[in-house]
Amino acid sequence: MTSHHGKGALHLAMVALLAAILGACAQESSPNEDLEDGRRPYSELYEAFSGLTDRGWTLDVIIESRPTGTTAALPIIALRSPVEGDAAWFLSGIHGEEPAGPNALFTVLDDIALLGERYPVVLMPLLNPQGYVRNWRYLNTPVYSESVEAQSVGDSSHLLVDPAAPGTARADAASSPEAAAITAYVLQTMSTYPPRYSIDLHEDNMLQRGYVYSQGELGAADPLAREAVDALKSSGIPLQLDGETRFGEQIENGIIGPVTDSSIDELMSASEVVVEGTIASGPAAATVLVFETPSAAASFDNRVTAHVELLRRLIDKIGTESTPESRPE
Repeated sequence: MTSHHGKGALHLAMVALLAAILGACAQESSPNEDLEDGRRPYSELYEAFSGLTDRGWTLDVIIESRPTGTTAALPIIALRSPVEGDAAWFLSGIHGEEPAGPNALFTVLDDIALLGERYPVVLMPLLNPQGYVRNWRYLNTPVYSESVEAQSVGDSSHLLVDPAAPGTARADAASSPEAAAITAYVLQTMSTYPPRYSIDLHEDNMLQRGYVYSQGELGAADPLAREAVDALKSSGIPLQLDGETRFGEQIENGIIGPVTDSSIDELMSASEVVVEGTIASGPAAATVLVFETPSAAASFDNRVTAHVELLRRLIDKIGTESTPESRPE
């Protein structure tokens, strides 16, 4: 992982990095910079996100992602606010065919910057850039399949405790270098930005109605999960308020409580993890929310608008809940 500090110098360094990436890609047929669903080019997103460094944020290059079948490495980045302490983490773009989240973060970037002036924030805005430019869900396969072992950048099975064998992890190793680097970044960064909130933006092209996962300690009773459901309702996104998901998970008022899925969201909520065979403290975020908007039933613009409404509601709630000065040492 590479950290960059400072303002103008860092921005110039990131622009130079983007120029190098775009130059390499220009020699190819094109890395789908012009997908027709309305998503912004990844280079435009990166340039905007890296601009936070001009406001005192620190940019980290977690890993240069270059899975099999790709020819140009794309950096996976994170940004940290000038204020440290109990933090709000914003994640997006884990699945490349779910573009609304990264594009919504682009739209509310000033809101996030203002939040970061008074409240600790970690922003991980586009965790699967190779999937984003190719419209591939995973690193190694474009779509969900029960017959292919997919490589998700959010896979955390190598760190999460195996319920059937306490004290051991569910997998011997991460499923990809990207998953290893991203999860290692979480464990490293939680020492200075311990997660209080984790907000992960998703979509699902197999859904006609959306819902909210609440992986934190309050589960379906989490007030922010309820706030999220209200925000999605007000934005016109169709929601499934009860019944079960296609995975058999119970829905209560549009919310699914904690599930075991080996995702980065389960990692963010975990109080214990397994690191090199030893039990260690996990991120243990109190509130861990995952939003699933139905891309099968709503246009890209409508989904972005819904994510923007959702983010602004949550940013307002998080920003007024407490400040670094009012939180205990």
